Amino acid sequence: MGSYPWTAISTLPSTELLPTMITGVYPHEHGIWQVRLKSDEKRLKRRRILDRAPDFLSTTIQCFRKLFDRSYDLAAIPARRRRRFDLFRFKYERRMNSSEFLAKIGSYDSIFGILGENGKYHFTKSFGKLDSLLSVLPSGVPRLEFLEMYALDLMQHWFLDREDTMRSAYQTTDDFVRRLHENCQRTAVTLMLLVDHGQEPVVGAIPLAEELRGSGIPEEEFSYFLEVGQARFWFHTDRARRRITDLLGTIDHTTMLGYKDLHRYHMEWEDETYGELYLMAEPGFIFFPHDFYQPLANLFLGLTNWHQRSRVFNPRHRGNHGYLPGHPSEKGYAVLLDRDSTAIRPESELIDLAPSVLSFLGMPKPVHMKGTSAFRE
Repeated sequence: MGSYPWTAISTLPSTELLPTMITGVYPHEHGIWQVRLKSDEKRLKRRRILDRAPDFLSTTIQCFRKLFDRSYDLAAIPARRRRRFDLFRFKYERRMNSSEFLAKIGSYDSIFGILGENGKYHFTKSFGKLDSLLSVLPSGVPRLEFLEMYALDLMQHWFLDREDTMRSAYQTTDDFVRRLHENCQRTAVTLMLLVDHGQEPVVGAIPLAEELRGSGIPEEEFSYFLEVGQARFWFHTDRARRRITDLLGTIDHTTMLGYKDLHRYHMEWEDETYGELYLMAEPGFIFFPHDFYQPLANLFLGLTNWHQRSRVFNPRHRGNHGYLPGHPSEKGYAVLLDRDSTAIRPESELIDLAPSVLSFLGMPKPVHMKGTSAFRE
């Protein structure tokens, strides 16, 4: 940052940031934000046999299906609740196996759709793959090569409380970036280092699911989706709306928002489809258990991926992000390693990244992109 132009990046109250970065439009436009409630007609269809199974049995069956069908999503949510939602998620299992998946998000072309063969996406969630990536990056063939290095994020989620482990992970990451920069300098390729968010150490868990079960409101009267750092609700009766809203107001270390309150964070939903009421955990706190946790799946992931092995002994996250913007864990930055360029402003938005890339490639941004380039030559 002392040698090259850089800009801070303001993020969104979401863990799904990549779709906004590569399309140049906000989540309420491209539509990727976890789940959307189905219409009454679809949601209230006759219950299936699996819906009547106990939660643990229902989710266990779904987890076994997940082993053989990688496209099957949210296997940890009981079938009777999962069936209420349309899924709009951008899971890395999909994008790491298919660049075509990235070309169009919702109705918007991403930078990969615009560039076609001139844009290539790389992904890794393993520190062990970094050396092999250095042997091929940059290749100098497509005009844009985009690497998502997910290993550090994954490590932070499960080892942020272990100083020695994290120090080693940061040193490995630093060394990788240094060597990648050297490769780029040798081949006259410009490198941009983009960090879209940080991580906040987890200091406490909120048993929201237990509170909801003790509310006395039958599950048929409301729907909810419980993420690690935020929960969203839809109400099907006035009684449920009143009682659950009162309950949520008593939960410590949280902030309650209506869907219109999200407009101030550039998430301008026009109705309650993606959530009528939101409960946001304060930085450092998580909801546990949540709709991504299932004991069998937790054990499988902990035993098969060393980046997550600590979850075998403690299934709660050690680090988290996706909180309300403004907290340090939600701050990002982009550094352009080109001394002939300058940063246009000290802080940019996620929607400015796609126009920035196209600008450096000498291409006009499409009319759907709201942002502007963060750098100029």
